Amino acid sequence: MLLTILPLARVATTWRVFSETNDEDAHVSAGLEWMLRGTYDRDAEHPPLARAAFAILPVLSGERGIAAKEYFDRNGDYRHNLALARAGNLIFLLIALVVVAVWAYRLFGTFTALLALALFGALPPVLGHAGLATTDTAAMAMTLLALFVFVRWRNGWLIGLAIGLGLLSKFSFIVFFPVAAVVFIASRRSMPRVLQLAIAAFVAALTVWAGYRFSTGTLAGARSKMVFDESVQLIAAQYARAPGYEWVRPDIVARYRDYAGDAAKHGVSGIDFVDWAKAAGYPSPAAGRSGRDTMIGAPPVERRGGALEPLRALLQRIDVHVPLPAPQFFIGIEKVQRHSSLGHAAFLLGRYSTSGWWYYFPVVFFFKTPLAFVLLSIAGIVLLVRRGDAEGRGIALAPLAMLVPATTSGINIGLRHILPIYPFLAICAAVAAIELWRWKKWAAVIVLAWYFVASAIAHPDYVAYFNEAAGRHPENIAVDSNLDWGQDMLRLADYVKRHHIEHIHVSVFGNWPRFHMPAEELRRGERATGWIAISEMELKFGGANNRGEGYEWLAAYKPVRRIGKSIRLYYIPK
Repeated sequence: MLLTILPLARVATTWRVFSETNDEDAHVSAGLEWMLRGTYDRDAEHPPLARAAFAILPVLSGERGIAAKEYFDRNGDYRHNLALARAGNLIFLLIALVVVAVWAYRLFGTFTALLALALFGALPPVLGHAGLATTDTAAMAMTLLALFVFVRWRNGWLIGLAIGLGLLSKFSFIVFFPVAAVVFIASRRSMPRVLQLAIAAFVAALTVWAGYRFSTGTLAGARSKMVFDESVQLIAAQYARAPGYEWVRPDIVARYRDYAGDAAKHGVSGIDFVDWAKAAGYPSPAAGRSGRDTMIGAPPVERRGGALEPLRALLQRIDVHVPLPAPQFFIGIEKVQRHSSLGHAAFLLGRYSTSGWWYYFPVVFFFKTPLAFVLLSIAGIVLLVRRGDAEGRGIALAPLAMLVPATTSGINIGLRHILPIYPFLAICAAVAAIELWRWKKWAAVIVLAWYFVASAIAHPDYVAYFNEAAGRHPENIAVDSNLDWGQDMLRLADYVKRHHIEHIHVSVFGNWPRFHMPAEELRRGERATGWIAISEMELKFGGANNRGEGYEWLAAYKPVRRIGKSIRLYYIPK
Protein backbone atom coordinates (compact mmCIF):
# COMPACT_ATOMS: atom_id res chain seq x y z
CA MET A 1 0.00 0.00 0.00
CA LEU A 2 2.78 2.42 0.92
CA LEU A 3 4.75 1.71 -2.26
CA THR A 4 1.58 2.30 -4.29
CA ILE A 5 0.44 5.46 -2.52
CA LEU A 6 3.86 7.15 -2.44
CA PRO A 7 4.22 7.54 -6.26
CA LEU A 8 0.66 8.85 -6.50
CA ALA A 9 1.43 11.43 -3.82
CA ARG A 10 4.69 12.44 -5.49
CA VAL A 11 2.82 13.04 -8.74
CA ALA A 12 0.04 15.01 -7.04
CA THR A 13 2.55 17.46 -5.53
CA THR A 14 3.64 18.50 -9.05
CA TRP A 15 0.22 19.49 -10.36
CA ARG A 16 0.32 23.07 -9.06
CA VAL A 17 4.01 23.62 -9.79
CA PHE A 18 3.90 23.45 -13.57
CA SER A 19 1.90 25.40 -16.10
CA GLU A 20 0.09 23.57 -18.88
CA THR A 21 2.39 21.85 -21.34
CA ASN A 22 2.08 22.10 -25.09
CA ASP A 23 -0.42 19.26 -25.58
CA GLU A 24 -2.63 19.52 -22.51
CA ASP A 25 -5.01 22.11 -23.92
CA ALA A 26 -5.95 19.85 -26.85
CA HIS A 27 -6.33 16.76 -24.67
CA VAL A 28 -8.54 18.42 -22.07
CA SER A 29 -10.67 20.15 -24.72
CA ALA A 30 -11.27 16.86 -26.54
CA GLY A 31 -12.15 15.18 -23.25
CA LEU A 32 -14.65 17.89 -22.35
CA GLU A 33 -16.22 17.60 -25.81
CA TRP A 34 -16.54 13.83 -25.42
CA MET A 35 -18.08 14.14 -21.94
CA LEU A 36 -20.41 17.09 -22.48
CA ARG A 37 -21.44 16.86 -26.15
CA GLY A 38 -20.95 13.21 -26.93
CA THR A 39 -18.93 14.09 -30.05
CA TYR A 40 -15.25 13.77 -30.88
CA ASP A 41 -14.54 16.23 -33.68
CA ARG A 42 -11.84 18.51 -32.26
CA ASP A 43 -8.84 16.23 -32.71
CA ALA A 44 -8.87 12.57 -33.71
CA GLU A 45 -5.09 11.99 -33.51
CA HIS A 46 -5.55 10.47 -30.04
CA PRO A 47 -8.33 8.10 -28.90
CA PRO A 48 -10.70 9.29 -26.16
CA LEU A 49 -9.98 7.07 -23.11
CA ALA A 50 -7.36 9.19 -21.34
CA ARG A 51 -8.96 12.43 -22.48
CA ALA A 52 -12.30 11.43 -21.00
CA ALA A 53 -10.51 10.69 -17.71
CA PHE A 54 -9.07 14.23 -17.70
CA ALA A 55 -12.58 15.66 -18.05
CA ILE A 56 -14.21 13.72 -15.18
CA LEU A 57 -13.33 16.03 -12.30
CA PRO A 58 -13.74 19.27 -14.29
CA VAL A 59 -17.27 18.20 -15.29
CA LEU A 60 -18.09 17.12 -11.74
CA SER A 61 -16.86 20.52 -10.54
CA GLY A 62 -19.42 22.24 -12.78
CA GLU A 63 -17.58 22.91 -16.06
CA ARG A 64 -19.97 23.01 -19.01
CA GLY A 65 -17.79 24.45 -21.77
CA ILE A 66 -15.46 22.49 -24.03
CA ALA A 67 -12.62 25.00 -24.41
CA ALA A 68 -9.77 24.07 -22.08
CA LYS A 69 -8.27 27.58 -22.12
CA GLU A 70 -11.49 29.01 -20.71
CA TYR A 71 -11.82 26.16 -18.23
CA PHE A 72 -8.27 26.62 -16.91
CA ASP A 73 -8.99 30.30 -16.15
CA ARG A 74 -12.42 29.65 -14.61
CA ASN A 75 -12.98 31.61 -11.37
CA GLY A 76 -9.41 32.88 -11.61
CA ASP A 77 -8.09 29.61 -10.15
CA TYR A 78 -5.76 28.35 -12.85
CA ARG A 79 -3.72 26.01 -10.64
CA HIS A 80 -6.76 24.31 -9.14
CA ASN A 81 -8.52 23.80 -12.46
CA LEU A 82 -5.41 22.41 -14.12
CA ALA A 83 -4.84 20.07 -11.18
CA LEU A 84 -8.38 18.67 -11.49
CA ALA A 85 -7.74 17.73 -15.11
CA ARG A 86 -4.32 16.22 -14.37
CA ALA A 87 -5.73 14.12 -11.54
CA GLY A 88 -7.40 11.89 -14.11
CA ASN A 89 -4.01 10.42 -15.01
CA LEU A 90 -3.66 8.86 -11.53
CA ILE A 91 -6.09 6.17 -12.68
CA PHE A 92 -3.60 4.94 -15.25
CA LEU A 93 -0.56 5.25 -13.00
CA LEU A 94 -2.38 3.19 -10.37
CA ILE A 95 -3.21 0.49 -12.93
CA ALA A 96 0.43 0.31 -14.02
CA LEU A 97 1.68 0.11 -10.42
CA VAL A 98 -0.70 -2.70 -9.54
CA VAL A 99 0.04 -4.74 -12.66
CA VAL A 100 3.81 -4.42 -12.18
CA ALA A 101 3.48 -5.66 -8.59
CA VAL A 102 1.09 -8.52 -9.39
CA TRP A 103 2.98 -9.74 -12.44
CA ALA A 104 6.33 -9.67 -10.62
CA TYR A 105 4.78 -11.44 -7.63
CA ARG A 106 3.30 -14.21 -9.79
CA LEU A 107 6.67 -14.82 -11.45
CA PHE A 108 9.29 -14.11 -8.81
CA GLY A 109 7.69 -13.82 -5.38
CA THR A 110 7.12 -11.16 -2.75
CA PHE A 111 10.50 -9.47 -2.42
CA THR A 112 11.04 -9.08 -6.16
CA ALA A 113 7.49 -7.74 -6.52
CA LEU A 114 7.96 -5.15 -3.79
CA LEU A 115 11.28 -4.04 -5.24
CA ALA A 116 9.86 -3.87 -8.79
CA LEU A 117 7.01 -1.73 -7.47
CA ALA A 118 9.43 0.57 -5.64
CA LEU A 119 11.71 0.92 -8.67
CA PHE A 120 8.88 1.56 -11.09
CA GLY A 121 7.16 4.04 -8.75
CA ALA A 122 10.32 6.15 -8.51
CA LEU A 123 11.13 6.45 -12.23
CA PRO A 124 11.31 10.16 -13.18
CA PRO A 125 9.96 9.65 -16.74
CA VAL A 126 6.96 7.78 -15.37
CA LEU A 127 6.26 10.24 -12.56
CA GLY A 128 6.72 13.23 -14.85
CA HIS A 129 4.22 12.25 -17.51
CA ALA A 130 1.78 10.80 -14.99
CA GLY A 131 1.53 14.34 -13.63
CA LEU A 132 0.28 15.83 -16.90
CA ALA A 133 -3.03 15.63 -18.74
CA THR A 134 -1.46 13.78 -21.68
CA THR A 135 -2.03 10.32 -23.14
CA ASP A 136 1.41 8.73 -22.67
CA THR A 137 0.76 7.29 -19.20
CA ALA A 138 -2.50 5.75 -20.38
CA ALA A 139 -0.66 4.13 -23.30
CA MET A 140 1.91 2.67 -20.89
CA ALA A 141 -0.69 1.35 -18.44
CA MET A 142 -3.06 -0.10 -21.01
CA THR A 143 -0.30 -1.76 -23.03
CA LEU A 144 0.99 -3.38 -19.83
CA LEU A 145 -2.48 -4.46 -18.73
CA ALA A 146 -3.38 -5.91 -22.14
CA LEU A 147 -0.15 -7.93 -22.29
CA PHE A 148 -0.63 -9.16 -18.72
CA VAL A 149 -4.16 -10.36 -19.46
CA PHE A 150 -3.07 -11.83 -22.81
CA VAL A 151 -0.27 -13.83 -21.20
CA ARG A 152 -1.92 -14.80 -17.93
CA TRP A 153 -5.53 -15.50 -18.94
CA ARG A 154 -7.09 -17.67 -21.62
CA ASN A 155 -10.43 -15.89 -21.47
CA GLY A 156 -11.14 -14.32 -24.86
CA TRP A 157 -13.65 -11.89 -23.37
CA LEU A 158 -11.13 -10.45 -20.89
CA ILE A 159 -8.38 -10.32 -23.50
CA GLY A 160 -10.68 -8.49 -25.91
CA LEU A 161 -11.71 -5.96 -23.26
CA ALA A 162 -8.09 -5.27 -22.34
CA ILE A 163 -7.06 -4.89 -25.98
CA GLY A 164 -10.03 -2.62 -26.66
CA LEU A 165 -9.05 -0.35 -23.77
CA GLY A 166 -5.50 -0.35 -25.07
CA LEU A 167 -6.69 0.75 -28.51
CA LEU A 168 -8.62 3.55 -26.83
CA SER A 169 -5.54 4.76 -24.93
CA LYS A 170 -3.18 5.74 -27.77
CA PHE A 171 -2.59 4.62 -31.33
CA SER A 172 0.96 3.52 -30.51
CA PHE A 173 -0.75 0.52 -28.87
CA ILE A 174 -1.34 -0.79 -32.38
CA VAL A 175 2.44 -1.04 -32.77
CA PHE A 176 3.64 -1.96 -29.28
CA PHE A 177 1.10 -4.60 -28.26
CA PRO A 178 1.45 -6.92 -31.28
CA VAL A 179 5.27 -7.02 -31.27
CA ALA A 180 5.37 -7.71 -27.53
CA ALA A 181 2.58 -10.30 -27.79
CA VAL A 182 4.57 -12.12 -30.50
CA VAL A 183 7.57 -12.21 -28.14
CA PHE A 184 5.50 -13.89 -25.41
CA ILE A 185 3.98 -16.34 -27.88
CA ALA A 186 7.44 -17.23 -29.22
CA SER A 187 8.83 -17.60 -25.69
CA ARG A 188 6.04 -19.95 -24.67
CA ARG A 189 5.91 -21.62 -28.08
CA SER A 190 2.15 -21.85 -27.96
CA MET A 191 -0.51 -20.05 -29.95
CA PRO A 192 -3.87 -18.91 -28.54
CA ARG A 193 -6.86 -20.88 -29.84
CA VAL A 194 -8.68 -19.59 -32.91
CA LEU A 195 -11.99 -19.29 -31.03
CA GLN A 196 -10.28 -17.36 -28.26
CA LEU A 197 -8.77 -14.92 -30.75
CA ALA A 198 -12.10 -14.49 -32.55
CA ILE A 199 -13.90 -13.66 -29.30
CA ALA A 200 -11.11 -11.27 -28.32
CA ALA A 201 -11.27 -9.49 -31.68
CA PHE A 202 -15.06 -9.10 -31.42
CA VAL A 203 -14.95 -7.76 -27.86
CA ALA A 204 -12.05 -5.42 -28.67
CA ALA A 205 -13.95 -3.98 -31.64
CA LEU A 206 -17.08 -3.54 -29.53
CA THR A 207 -15.06 -1.83 -26.77
CA VAL A 208 -13.52 0.60 -29.23
CA TRP A 209 -16.92 1.37 -30.71
CA ALA A 210 -18.29 2.01 -27.22
CA GLY A 211 -15.34 4.31 -26.53
CA TYR A 212 -16.46 6.43 -29.48
CA ARG A 213 -20.02 6.43 -28.11
CA PHE A 214 -21.26 4.00 -30.78
CA SER A 215 -20.90 6.68 -33.44
CA THR A 216 -21.39 5.75 -37.09
CA GLY A 217 -20.81 7.58 -40.34
CA THR A 218 -18.74 7.69 -43.47
CA LEU A 219 -15.06 8.53 -43.29
CA ALA A 220 -15.60 11.46 -45.64
CA GLY A 221 -18.41 12.82 -43.51
CA ALA A 222 -16.42 12.47 -40.29
CA ARG A 223 -13.39 14.20 -41.83
CA SER A 224 -15.51 17.16 -42.89
CA LYS A 225 -16.44 17.75 -39.22
CA MET A 226 -12.87 17.76 -37.95
CA VAL A 227 -11.74 20.99 -36.33
CA PHE A 228 -8.30 22.49 -37.03
CA ASP A 229 -7.54 20.05 -39.84
CA GLU A 230 -6.16 21.29 -43.16
CA SER A 231 -5.05 17.90 -44.41
CA VAL A 232 -5.51 16.61 -47.94
CA GLN A 233 -7.91 14.10 -46.40
CA LEU A 234 -10.20 16.88 -45.18
CA ILE A 235 -9.98 18.83 -48.44
CA ALA A 236 -10.78 15.68 -50.40
CA ALA A 237 -13.75 15.00 -48.11
CA GLN A 238 -15.10 18.51 -48.69
CA TYR A 239 -14.83 18.15 -52.48
CA ALA A 240 -16.37 14.66 -52.36
CA ARG A 241 -19.55 16.07 -50.82
CA ALA A 242 -20.17 18.26 -53.90
CA PRO A 243 -22.37 16.77 -56.68
CA GLY A 244 -20.25 15.21 -59.39
CA TYR A 245 -17.09 15.06 -57.27
CA GLU A 246 -17.61 11.89 -55.23
CA TRP A 247 -14.47 10.51 -56.87
CA VAL A 248 -12.12 13.02 -55.19
CA ARG A 249 -9.57 11.25 -52.99
CA PRO A 250 -6.65 12.47 -50.84
CA ASP A 251 -4.10 11.10 -53.32
CA ILE A 252 -5.78 13.06 -56.13
CA VAL A 253 -5.66 16.29 -54.10
CA ALA A 254 -1.98 15.57 -53.38
CA ARG A 255 -1.35 15.11 -57.13
CA TYR A 256 -3.06 18.43 -57.81
CA ARG A 257 -0.91 20.20 -55.19
CA ASP A 258 2.27 18.74 -56.66
CA TYR A 259 1.23 19.82 -60.14
CA ALA A 260 0.30 23.34 -58.99
CA GLY A 261 3.73 23.67 -57.39
CA ASP A 262 5.41 22.50 -60.59
CA ALA A 263 3.28 24.86 -62.70
CA ALA A 264 4.28 27.79 -60.47
CA LYS A 265 7.90 27.13 -61.47
CA HIS A 266 6.78 27.70 -65.07
CA GLY A 267 5.17 31.01 -64.11
CA VAL A 268 1.56 29.75 -64.00
CA SER A 269 -0.36 30.20 -60.75
CA GLY A 270 -3.98 30.12 -59.60
CA ILE A 271 -4.82 26.80 -61.29
CA ASP A 272 -8.29 25.74 -60.20
CA PHE A 273 -8.61 22.17 -58.95
CA VAL A 274 -11.70 21.53 -61.09
CA ASP A 275 -9.86 22.62 -64.26
CA TRP A 276 -6.85 20.48 -63.40
CA ALA A 277 -9.16 17.51 -62.73
CA LYS A 278 -10.68 17.75 -66.22
CA ALA A 279 -7.23 17.91 -67.79
CA ALA A 280 -6.22 14.88 -65.69
CA GLY A 281 -9.11 12.82 -67.11
CA TYR A 282 -11.56 12.95 -64.20
CA PRO A 283 -15.25 13.94 -64.54
CA SER A 284 -15.34 17.60 -63.52
CA PRO A 285 -18.70 19.30 -64.18
CA ALA A 286 -17.54 22.62 -62.68
CA ALA A 287 -14.51 22.92 -64.95
CA GLY A 288 -14.28 26.41 -66.44
CA ARG A 289 -16.32 27.97 -63.63
CA SER A 290 -13.94 30.95 -63.49
CA GLY A 291 -14.68 31.79 -67.12
CA ARG A 292 -11.03 31.62 -68.08
CA ASP A 293 -8.63 28.82 -68.86
CA THR A 294 -6.19 28.75 -65.96
CA MET A 295 -4.28 25.87 -67.57
CA ILE A 296 -2.92 27.99 -70.45
CA GLY A 297 0.84 28.12 -70.28
CA ALA A 298 1.07 25.34 -67.70
CA PRO A 299 2.98 22.10 -68.38
CA PRO A 300 0.87 19.18 -69.67
CA VAL A 301 -1.07 17.20 -67.07
CA GLU A 302 -0.38 13.50 -66.66
CA ARG A 303 -3.73 11.79 -67.09
CA ARG A 304 -5.10 9.36 -64.54
CA GLY A 305 -4.39 5.69 -64.82
CA GLY A 306 -2.30 2.95 -63.31
CA ALA A 307 -2.99 -0.56 -62.17
CA LEU A 308 -4.20 0.56 -58.74
CA GLU A 309 -6.73 3.09 -60.02
CA PRO A 310 -9.76 0.69 -59.86
CA LEU A 311 -8.87 -0.28 -56.29
CA ARG A 312 -8.47 3.35 -55.28
CA ALA A 313 -11.81 4.19 -56.87
CA LEU A 314 -13.48 1.36 -54.92
CA LEU A 315 -11.97 2.52 -51.65
CA GLN A 316 -13.13 6.05 -52.38
CA ARG A 317 -16.71 4.87 -52.92
CA ILE A 318 -16.53 3.13 -49.56
CA ASP A 319 -15.01 6.25 -48.02
CA VAL A 320 -17.86 8.45 -49.24
CA HIS A 321 -20.89 6.15 -49.20
CA VAL A 322 -20.39 3.31 -46.65
CA PRO A 323 -21.14 4.11 -42.99
CA LEU A 324 -18.64 2.62 -40.54
CA PRO A 325 -18.68 2.25 -36.75
CA ALA A 326 -16.42 4.77 -34.98
CA PRO A 327 -15.12 6.52 -38.12
CA GLN A 328 -13.02 8.87 -35.94
CA PHE A 329 -10.94 5.86 -34.86
CA PHE A 330 -9.85 5.17 -38.43
CA ILE A 331 -9.30 8.86 -39.12
CA GLY A 332 -7.08 9.01 -36.05
CA ILE A 333 -4.90 6.18 -37.34
CA GLU A 334 -4.73 7.96 -40.67
CA LYS A 335 -3.62 11.21 -39.00
CA VAL A 336 -0.88 9.48 -36.99
CA GLN A 337 0.43 7.75 -40.11
CA ARG A 338 0.47 11.07 -41.95
CA HIS A 339 2.23 12.79 -39.03
CA SER A 340 4.89 10.08 -38.93
CA SER A 341 5.42 10.13 -42.71
CA LEU A 342 5.70 13.94 -42.78
CA GLY A 343 7.98 13.88 -39.76
CA HIS A 344 8.40 16.46 -37.03
CA ALA A 345 11.13 19.00 -36.37
CA ALA A 346 13.51 17.35 -33.91
CA PHE A 347 16.84 17.97 -32.20
CA LEU A 348 19.36 15.43 -30.93
CA LEU A 349 23.02 15.78 -29.96
CA GLY A 350 23.43 19.04 -31.85
CA ARG A 351 21.73 17.84 -35.02
CA TYR A 352 18.38 18.73 -36.57
CA SER A 353 16.01 16.57 -38.58
CA THR A 354 12.37 16.35 -39.60
CA SER A 355 12.51 12.62 -40.31
CA GLY A 356 14.23 11.54 -37.11
CA TRP A 357 17.05 9.13 -36.37
CA TRP A 358 16.88 5.38 -35.82
CA TYR A 359 18.95 5.80 -32.64
CA TYR A 360 16.85 8.63 -31.16
CA PHE A 361 14.97 6.60 -28.55
CA PRO A 362 17.97 4.53 -27.36
CA VAL A 363 19.91 7.78 -26.87
CA VAL A 364 17.21 9.65 -24.96
CA PHE A 365 16.46 6.50 -22.94
CA PHE A 366 20.09 6.39 -21.83
CA PHE A 367 20.30 10.05 -20.84
CA LYS A 368 16.82 10.43 -19.33
CA THR A 369 16.73 7.26 -17.23
CA PRO A 370 18.60 7.02 -13.90
CA LEU A 371 21.93 5.32 -14.61
CA ALA A 372 21.48 2.83 -11.78
CA PHE A 373 18.18 1.74 -13.33
CA VAL A 374 19.79 1.42 -16.77
CA LEU A 375 22.49 -0.87 -15.35
CA LEU A 376 20.06 -2.98 -13.34
CA SER A 377 17.57 -3.36 -16.18
CA ILE A 378 20.27 -4.47 -18.63
CA ALA A 379 21.59 -6.98 -16.10
CA GLY A 380 18.05 -8.21 -15.46
CA ILE A 381 17.40 -8.72 -19.17
CA VAL A 382 20.56 -10.84 -19.45
CA LEU A 383 19.66 -12.89 -16.37
CA LEU A 384 16.11 -13.59 -17.49
CA VAL A 385 17.11 -14.50 -21.04
CA ARG A 386 19.72 -16.92 -19.74
CA ARG A 387 17.93 -18.39 -16.73
CA GLY A 388 14.32 -17.34 -16.79
CA ASP A 389 11.35 -19.45 -17.71
CA ALA A 390 9.35 -18.77 -20.88
CA GLU A 391 7.31 -15.95 -19.35
CA GLY A 392 10.39 -14.42 -17.74
CA ARG A 393 12.13 -14.36 -21.11
CA GLY A 394 9.08 -12.63 -22.52
CA ILE A 395 9.31 -9.96 -19.80
CA ALA A 396 12.98 -9.42 -20.70
CA LEU A 397 12.55 -9.31 -24.47
CA ALA A 398 9.27 -7.37 -24.70
CA PRO A 399 10.84 -3.89 -24.15
CA LEU A 400 13.52 -4.65 -26.74
CA ALA A 401 10.85 -5.74 -29.20
CA MET A 402 8.88 -2.53 -28.60
CA LEU A 403 11.99 -0.43 -29.24
CA VAL A 404 12.42 -1.91 -32.73
CA PRO A 405 9.41 -0.23 -34.41
CA ALA A 406 10.11 2.96 -32.44
CA THR A 407 13.41 3.29 -34.33
CA THR A 408 11.45 3.76 -37.56
CA SER A 409 9.26 6.60 -36.28
CA GLY A 410 9.52 10.02 -37.89
CA ILE A 411 8.20 11.66 -34.69
CA ASN A 412 11.25 12.11 -32.46
CA ILE A 413 10.01 14.59 -29.88
CA GLY A 414 10.25 12.83 -26.55
CA LEU A 415 11.06 9.79 -24.46
CA ARG A 416 7.38 9.74 -23.50
CA HIS A 417 6.57 7.84 -26.70
CA ILE A 418 8.32 4.72 -25.38
CA LEU A 419 6.98 4.78 -21.81
CA PRO A 420 5.44 1.27 -22.27
CA ILE A 421 8.92 -0.29 -22.00
CA TYR A 422 9.43 0.90 -18.40
CA PRO A 423 7.15 -1.49 -16.47
CA PHE A 424 8.94 -4.48 -17.98
CA LEU A 425 12.35 -2.95 -17.34
CA ALA A 426 11.37 -2.33 -13.70
CA ILE A 427 10.69 -6.05 -13.24
CA CYS A 428 14.00 -6.89 -14.93
CA ALA A 429 15.83 -4.39 -12.70
CA ALA A 430 14.26 -5.89 -9.57
CA VAL A 431 15.39 -9.39 -10.60
CA ALA A 432 18.94 -8.08 -11.07
CA ALA A 433 18.92 -6.23 -7.74
CA ILE A 434 17.80 -9.35 -5.85
CA GLU A 435 20.54 -11.37 -7.54
CA LEU A 436 23.08 -8.67 -6.69
CA TRP A 437 21.91 -8.76 -3.07
CA ARG A 438 22.58 -12.49 -2.91
CA TRP A 439 26.05 -11.98 -4.37
CA LYS A 440 27.25 -8.72 -2.76
CA LYS A 441 24.86 -7.07 -0.35
CA TRP A 442 26.92 -3.90 -0.13
CA ALA A 443 26.89 -3.51 -3.92
CA ALA A 444 23.11 -3.86 -4.02
CA VAL A 445 22.74 -1.24 -1.28
CA ILE A 446 24.99 1.21 -3.17
CA VAL A 447 23.20 0.78 -6.50
CA LEU A 448 19.72 1.04 -5.00
CA ALA A 449 20.68 4.03 -2.86
CA TRP A 450 22.13 5.70 -5.95
CA TYR A 451 18.85 5.15 -7.79
CA PHE A 452 16.44 6.29 -5.07
CA VAL A 453 18.51 9.35 -4.15
CA ALA A 454 18.65 10.38 -7.84
CA SER A 455 14.86 10.01 -8.03
CA ALA A 456 14.32 12.05 -4.86
CA ILE A 457 16.63 14.85 -6.03
CA ALA A 458 14.73 15.05 -9.32
CA HIS A 459 11.52 16.14 -7.57
CA PRO A 460 9.47 17.90 -8.88
CA ASP A 461 11.17 18.26 -12.27
CA TYR A 462 10.58 14.71 -13.45
CA VAL A 463 9.63 15.68 -17.01
CA ALA A 464 12.90 17.56 -17.52
CA TYR A 465 15.04 14.94 -15.72
CA PHE A 466 18.39 13.98 -17.23
CA ASN A 467 20.86 11.68 -15.50
CA GLU A 468 24.47 12.40 -14.50
CA ALA A 469 25.82 11.40 -17.92
CA ALA A 470 24.06 14.40 -19.50
CA GLY A 471 26.27 16.84 -17.62
CA ARG A 472 25.31 20.44 -16.94
CA HIS A 473 23.83 21.15 -20.37
CA PRO A 474 21.16 18.59 -21.24
CA GLU A 475 19.76 21.06 -23.78
CA ASN A 476 22.64 20.02 -26.03
CA ILE A 477 21.30 16.46 -26.03
CA ALA A 478 17.55 16.85 -26.55
CA VAL A 479 14.77 19.37 -25.96
CA ASP A 480 11.02 19.37 -26.67
CA SER A 481 9.04 17.24 -24.20
CA ASN A 482 12.33 15.87 -22.88
CA LEU A 483 13.23 19.23 -21.35
CA ASP A 484 11.10 22.19 -22.39
CA TRP A 485 7.40 21.56 -22.93
CA GLY A 486 6.25 24.95 -21.69
CA GLN A 487 5.96 23.68 -18.11
CA ASP A 488 7.83 26.48 -16.32
CA MET A 489 5.66 29.49 -17.16
CA LEU A 490 4.03 29.51 -13.72
CA ARG A 491 7.46 29.60 -12.12
CA LEU A 492 8.49 32.50 -14.32
CA ALA A 493 5.32 34.46 -13.49
CA ASP A 494 5.85 33.81 -9.77
CA TYR A 495 9.48 34.96 -10.00
CA VAL A 496 8.54 38.17 -11.81
CA LYS A 497 5.90 38.95 -9.20
CA ARG A 498 8.03 38.00 -6.21
CA HIS A 499 10.99 40.12 -7.35
CA HIS A 500 8.82 43.08 -8.47
CA ILE A 501 10.17 43.04 -12.01
CA GLU A 502 8.42 45.89 -13.82
CA HIS A 503 9.22 44.83 -17.37
CA ILE A 504 10.57 41.71 -19.04
CA HIS A 505 11.14 40.52 -22.61
CA VAL A 506 10.06 36.92 -23.16
CA SER A 507 10.54 34.30 -25.84
CA VAL A 508 9.24 31.06 -24.41
CA PHE A 509 7.66 27.81 -25.48
CA GLY A 510 4.38 28.49 -23.74
CA ASN A 511 1.34 30.72 -23.59
CA TRP A 512 2.94 33.55 -21.60
CA PRO A 513 0.20 36.25 -22.09
CA ARG A 514 -2.26 34.30 -19.92
CA PHE A 515 -0.05 34.81 -16.84
CA HIS A 516 -0.47 38.61 -16.84
CA MET A 517 3.20 39.51 -16.55
CA PRO A 518 4.51 42.98 -17.42
CA ALA A 519 6.06 41.43 -20.51
CA GLU A 520 6.50 41.88 -24.22
CA GLU A 521 7.67 39.51 -26.92
CA LEU A 522 11.42 39.37 -27.49
CA ARG A 523 11.80 39.87 -31.24
CA ARG A 524 14.07 37.38 -32.88
CA GLY A 525 17.23 39.00 -34.23
CA GLU A 526 16.81 42.22 -32.25
CA ARG A 527 18.91 43.05 -29.21
CA ALA A 528 17.14 44.02 -26.01
CA THR A 529 18.16 45.24 -22.56
CA GLY A 530 16.80 44.68 -19.10
CA TRP A 531 15.25 41.40 -18.02
CA ILE A 532 14.99 38.68 -20.67
CA ALA A 533 13.45 35.21 -20.31
CA ILE A 534 14.08 32.71 -23.07
CA SER A 535 13.33 28.99 -23.12
CA GLU A 536 15.44 26.17 -24.50
CA MET A 537 12.94 25.35 -27.25
CA GLU A 538 13.10 28.92 -28.53
CA LEU A 539 16.87 28.81 -28.51
CA LYS A 540 16.93 25.55 -30.45
CA PHE A 541 14.00 26.11 -32.82
CA GLY A 542 12.26 28.98 -34.56
CA GLY A 543 13.41 31.32 -37.27
CA ALA A 544 13.17 30.87 -41.01
CA ASN A 545 15.11 27.60 -41.02
CA ASN A 546 13.72 26.29 -37.73
CA ARG A 547 17.23 26.27 -36.26
CA GLY A 548 16.87 28.89 -33.54
CA GLU A 549 18.57 31.72 -35.40
CA GLY A 550 18.38 35.24 -34.04
CA TYR A 551 19.57 34.81 -30.46
CA GLU A 552 23.28 34.33 -31.10
CA TRP A 553 24.00 37.67 -29.41
CA LEU A 554 22.91 36.23 -26.05
CA ALA A 555 25.94 33.92 -26.06
CA ALA A 556 28.03 36.85 -24.81
CA TYR A 557 26.02 36.96 -21.58
CA LYS A 558 25.58 34.59 -18.67
CA PRO A 559 22.09 33.88 -17.34
CA VAL A 560 21.28 35.32 -13.92
CA ARG A 561 19.54 32.04 -13.11
CA ARG A 562 17.37 29.27 -14.49
CA ILE A 563 13.63 29.26 -14.00
CA GLY A 564 12.87 25.60 -13.44
CA LYS A 565 14.84 23.52 -15.91
CA SER A 566 13.73 25.08 -19.17
CA ILE A 567 13.94 28.90 -19.02
CA ARG A 568 17.07 31.06 -18.94
CA LEU A 569 16.73 34.40 -17.19
CA TYR A 570 19.11 37.20 -18.25
CA TYR A 571 19.65 40.75 -17.15
CA ILE A 572 21.26 42.83 -19.90
CA PRO A 573 22.42 46.28 -18.75
CA LYS A 574 21.67 49.27 -20.95
